[in-house]
Amino acid sequence: MTMAKQIDDADVFLATVDMLLANGYAGATTKMIAEAAGINEVTLFRKYGSKAELVAAALLHERAALEKEQPVAYTGNVEADLLAMVRIYAEAAHRQSALMLLIIAEVARYPELRETMQVPFMLISRFGKIVARYQEEGRLHSGEPLLVVGALLGPVIVNTMLRSAETSLPIPPIDLRIHIERFLHGYAIR
Repeated sequence: MTMAKQIDDADVFLATVDMLLANGYAGATTKMIAEAAGINEVTLFRKYGSKAELVAAALLHERAALEKEQPVAYTGNVEADLLAMVRIYAEAAHRQSALMLLIIAEVARYPELRETMQVPFMLISRFGKIVARYQEEGRLHSGEPLLVVGALLGPVIVNTMLRSAETSLPIPPIDLRIHIERFLHGYAIR
């Protein structure tokens, strides 16, 4: 009696991301992903469902790994918590920027990818809850917490996108500590 081959989710998710980046969403067939992961295509469907569900699972796996390495939670230190948020998002953006840009570009043509967009939103939503707590304490200005998170992460996202575009523009990396300091105190000279 032969034992069924153990499926290593991490290998499947890595193969999924690699095939997507190399071939786009439409071009990355489940057959190609299964071959790259060293498993049968039928097994891929049984374990992960549709290709869109597999992509979402791969992103969720990546996010979970990042959060395990760099957990973000309310600590009572607003500056440290905001810095932790931008650090984890910068790391996520660095690792996944090409994949997220691909998904954003293709979501209009492939509506099944809309669910995949929930993965980065989960992280942003968690950040929003931390921001809301600091707002309740009167330590951050009031306002829609998710818009505050957007203002916090926006420069990091743009910087990552510009740097990953590999243009000849000399785009320096963001100093995250200075970014947080300026976010908290504003850019105006008083």
